[in-house]
Amino acid sequence: MEPKILVTGATGTIGSFVVDLLKDKKANFVAMVRNQEKAKPFKEKGIKTVVADFSKPALLERALEGIHKIFLLSVTSPEAPALQASLVEKAFEARVQHIVKVSVRGADPNANFNIGRWHGETEEVIRKSLISYTFLQPHSFLQNLLFDAQSIREEGKIYSMQGDGQIPMVDARDIASVAVKALLEPGHEKASYVLTGPQSISYHDIAREFSVALDKDVEYIKQSTEEGISAMLEAGMPRWLADDMAYLNTRYANNEDSDVSPVIEKVLGTKAHNLVDFIQDYIHIFK
Repeated sequence: MEPKILVTGATGTIGSFVVDLLKDKKANFVAMVRNQEKAKPFKEKGIKTVVADFSKPALLERALEGIHKIFLLSVTSPEAPALQASLVEKAFEARVQHIVKVSVRGADPNANFNIGRWHGETEEVIRKSLISYTFLQPHSFLQNLLFDAQSIREEGKIYSMQGDGQIPMVDARDIASVAVKALLEPGHEKASYVLTGPQSISYHDIAREFSVALDKDVEYIKQSTEEGISAMLEAGMPRWLADDMAYLNTRYANNEDSDVSPVIEKVLGTKAHNLVDFIQDYIHIFK
């Protein structure tokens, strides 16, 4: 019998790509959503759904009936470790065979930033559960540049605290492709994959490529840490997340996280999407 997969975080950026890939491959899967309203777009595509919530054990038990594998992705928050631990507990009880978890680069229970520490704690819970796993530890997403679309469109400017540093930003589509490989094919058990793009890039590179693609000048404006935190808080970002972003961008500015990982090309057999690919595919959002 073909293993049945539960996709959590199905409405998010990576999760939606995972759902589409699994559908294309005619895999046996169900998308987990929080309510019937969020289920509608999936049902219109002929995708099976189940309504459940990490915070509601009884609903999780129902969602896990007959499930062999889980794509685990949830919103990052101070509550995330406890919520994901609840899912892992129920997965063990349901005899789930494998969990593919989206984590983060630098995940560790003793990490110096909240996101890394929380993901590290969840990874540890999964290891101790004795359920087979694949941990995906991606670098900063190219899709994060979509948050800069308004300033690029209206001001011809892009802002960052990253200074002159370079990082190998990764495309969420590649993360999803690796996840689907790990869900559908053997050979990825007990693996921790650091996922990056094919080369390190700076915001100077990003501004230059947007200038070429849009045929207009896009200027990179370097922000101080204080300016960046202030802008994030003004935009409604919680303080813990603004602090994490400031911490990470300080590392990025110092080229402390600039190493390129070969995992995507090795697992997929094709090159990872680069900055130019991303801009070409999303250019309509920035025009």
